[in-house]
Amino acid sequence: MTRILTLLGALAVYAAAGAHHSPNVHFDRSDIVEIAGTLTEIEWRNPHTLLIVETVGDDGSTVVWLGETRASTQLARAGLGPDIFHVGDALLMAGFRGRRNPHAMFVTNVLLTDGRELVAENLAAPRWTQTLAGTALADYQAEKIHSSSATVTGLFRVWSRDGSVSGADDTERALWRDSYPLTEQARADQATWDPVADNPYIHCRNGMPAIMDQGYPLEFVRDGDDILLYLEELDTMRRIHMGADVRAGGADSSPYGHSVGRWDGDTLEVTTTDIDWPWFDQSGIRQTDALHLVERFTPSADGRTLNYGLTATDPAIFTEPVELGRTWIWVPGEAIRPYNCEWDREDL
Repeated sequence: MTRILTLLGALAVYAAAGAHHSPNVHFDRSDIVEIAGTLTEIEWRNPHTLLIVETVGDDGSTVVWLGETRASTQLARAGLGPDIFHVGDALLMAGFRGRRNPHAMFVTNVLLTDGRELVAENLAAPRWTQTLAGTALADYQAEKIHSSSATVTGLFRVWSRDGSVSGADDTERALWRDSYPLTEQARADQATWDPVADNPYIHCRNGMPAIMDQGYPLEFVRDGDDILLYLEELDTMRRIHMGADVRAGGADSSPYGHSVGRWDGDTLEVTTTDIDWPWFDQSGIRQTDALHLVERFTPSADGRTLNYGLTATDPAIFTEPVELGRTWIWVPGEAIRPYNCEWDREDL
């Protein structure tokens, strides 16, 4: 029989609003379900690994559940590979129920056939046992930091989201505010926002400034006089033109815009314009081609933290400049991994 437990309450888990494919779009964080069934299909991929599980309903019929869980790159950093799952496994799973499909779930916890529990999100807690599969991101990072005696300064290296710190509202949100000084037109646009039909983020697409909320590592690399900023999510590369005119005349218009940098001491200041991307974040704020961004990347004196500040100006949507900020940490030995985003499910 299918076991379903509905809990009306909060579980401190992942929301990643404004990054790539937010569970909040398709799944209801306040509706936690638990099922027991047989694994029939696995898709090991980004942005989310897909587990298809068959259960038996109360009337004896077969019920197919679609379970999305952590990205394959996140599972790999936890020390786990595709062989953690096998077709035919009897699994116990818990997570957020789908908003449109009641038999879809964003999986936060999985009890495996060997008795170990996969806590399938960085901010979730064990549900059934303390015998866990894999390593939490914070523990993975701490082991790398404590086992290294290397000392590095400056900007040019890989930086990671700090897995030990929860963001806004106990989620992985690192950049966004809860409210903005919106114009009347921006509020009207936001009121008609459909987070599924109007949301390009769920189809492996992103742009500025939303990509800077991504929860994966990033890396700064010199390329002649320019600087390349690689972001693991969506295999993104931003070119920062050093010493060039801020205005590009639309020649480099793209979802990530045209970026020009300059040094202010140890701080890299980047001005970005010509952004061809419709949404400021995933809350329905429709930005315009007048959006002007100024970013400041400042490594800490001890070289362990990268501080980030962003000033966004767009008179069509904001009544005053908007200030945002976040941090990354240096994890010795971390590297950018291929993302290879795949998402083609319309049945969630």
